[in-house]
Amino acid sequence: MTRKFVSAEEAVRWGFVTKVVPPEKLMEAALELAEEIKQMPPLSIKAVKKAVNRGMEGYDFAKSVLVSLQNTEDAIEGITAFLEKRKPKFKGR
Repeated sequence: MTRKFVSAEEAVRWGFVTKVVPPEKLMEAALELAEEIKQMPPLSIKAVKKAVNRGMEGYDFAKSVLVSLQNTEDAIEGITAFLEKRKPKFKGR
């Protein structure tokens, strides 16, 4: 908005980005992050992507989706896996 460039260090400090890597390590870091995201509940990931793509109206969308996600099989699996101290097996349902 101010057209001021922000350094990578500032971006991390302000929470705009979570990690800064040198260009030659970018693909490796991206694949590591993708692997981490792949382990998350698919329905939640889809909802987050939709909310981000909707911009400011995505906040209201995200609130409504949270309610519907609480009653899915994946939500129950996540809670059960946590209580049983095991990795969840999400199915996207």
